[in-house]
Amino acid sequence: MKKAFSFLFIAFVLVCQSAMSVTHFELPRMNGEGPNSSTYQSNQYEGAVYVIEAFFLGCPYCNDNAPKVNSLQQYFKNDERVQILDVGIDKANSSYTEWIRRHNPTHPVLKDANKVLIRQLGTSVYPSTYVLDKQLKVVFKTTGVWNAKVESQIRDAVERALKD
Repeated sequence: MKKAFSFLFIAFVLVCQSAMSVTHFELPRMNGEGPNSSTYQSNQYEGAVYVIEAFFLGCPYCNDNAPKVNSLQQYFKNDERVQILDVGIDKANSSYTEWIRRHNPTHPVLKDANKVLIRQLGTSVYPSTYVLDKQLKVVFKTTGVWNAKVESQIRDAVERALKD
C-alpha cells in the first residue's frame, strides 16, 4: 500500500510539473546596451525555447551556477531560438551591478523583484532552473547546483523542445 501511494504521489507531481506553463512576461533588464535594453519582453521572441535560472544575489549556490549558465549560453550562442535568462528576485539595482561585474553574463539578467514570473513558475527553492518550450510550458525543472549530468539534461531538454 505504501509503495502504491508513493508511486501515485510521484506520478501526480510529474503530471502537475509537466502541465505548468507561464504567460508572456516583461521584466526590467539589468544588463545590456542599445535600444529596448531596459526591459525584456518575451513576446518579442515568439517560438523561442527558454532556460530560466531563478536566483537571488546572496545565494552561494546560485553564484556557483552563474558560470555554468554562462557556459550554456556559449553552447547555444548561435541559435537565436534559445533564450538563456537569469531572473533575480532582489530589489536593489545596485546589487545587480556588482553581480554582473563579477559574473560577466553574456545573456540577459532580469529583475523580478515582485516575483511575477517566479510565482508563475512555482519557485520555492533557489537556484531553480527551468526549460520552457515554444508554448512557454515547463518541460524540465531542476533545483540546486548543476553537476555534469544536470547540465547534459538541460541541454537535452532544450534540444527536444526545439524539435517540437
